[in-house]
Amino acid sequence: MKLTTTFLAASSLLVLAACSGAETDTSDTAETDTVETVETDTDAAASEGPLANVATATYSIEPTHAFLTATVMHNGLSEYTLSFTSFDGTLDFNAGDPASSSLAFTIDPTSVWTHFPGDYKAGHPDSPHDSWTEALAQDEGFMNAGAYPQITFTSTEVTRTGDTTGTVTGDLAFLGETQPVTLDVTFNGVANVPWFGTRDIIGFDAVTTINRSEFGQDALQGMISDEVVVEFSGEFLQQEAAETDAETDGN
Repeated sequence: MKLTTTFLAASSLLVLAACSGAETDTSDTAETDTVETVETDTDAAASEGPLANVATATYSIEPTHAFLTATVMHNGLSEYTLSFTSFDGTLDFNAGDPASSSLAFTIDPTSVWTHFPGDYKAGHPDSPHDSWTEALAQDEGFMNAGAYPQITFTSTEVTRTGDTTGTVTGDLAFLGETQPVTLDVTFNGVANVPWFGTRDIIGFDAVTTINRSEFGQDALQGMISDEVVVEFSGEFLQQEAAETDAETDGN
C-alpha cells in the first residue's frame, strides 16, 4: 500500500548531454559546474534544519504513544469524541526528500471506544448490542465491522509546506467506499532513548475533516454532524536495521 511521489530534477541535464555531441569543453565544464552546485545546495539543506538528525528508514507505530480520535457535533451543541485503541501504521520516511516518503495506515473498527458511561441496554432494550461501544463498532448504520473489518489509508502524495509541516494525500477506504483525503501534518521532532538502542523515534500530529455521508454512513443525520474531524498524535519507531535492509532488498 505504498504510492510514492518522486521528483526528478536531473532530466533536463540529461537532455543537454545527449544534444551536445562534440560540443566544446567550455559547455561540458559549465554543465558539470551546474550539477555540482545543485548537489552541494541539496546536501546542505539536508544536513541542516529539523530533519538533520533523522534517519532515512522505515518506521512503525509505537503503540504505547499513539492516539487516534474522531469527533462529531451532537445536536449542534457539543463535540462527541470517539477513540480508536487498535491501529497500525508503516512510514517509509526520507529525511533528505520528505516528499518521496509514503504512509500506510490500518484501523480496527472494533476498537472504537467512547467515554459515555450510561446503561446502553436500558435505553435500547431491543438492540442486539450490549454497550455503546459494541453498537458503534458493529451496527450497520455505524462502523459495521462485521462486514468491513478494516479501515485503511494509503498515501498517494506528500507535499512539504514548511520546515516542520506538510500535507499527506491518500486513499481512505471505509465501509466499502474509497475516497481521497488530505491530512495536515506537523513533524514534532526526533528522539533516541536507551531502551530502543540506536533507533530513532519520530513524532507527528495530523488532522483532517471528512464527510461520513461520502462513505455511505448517514445514520442519525441532523442529530450527528456529517463532518467528522479525525486527529492523530503519535510516535513512529525506526525498524531494526536488519528488517529495513530485508524489506529494501525485497522491493
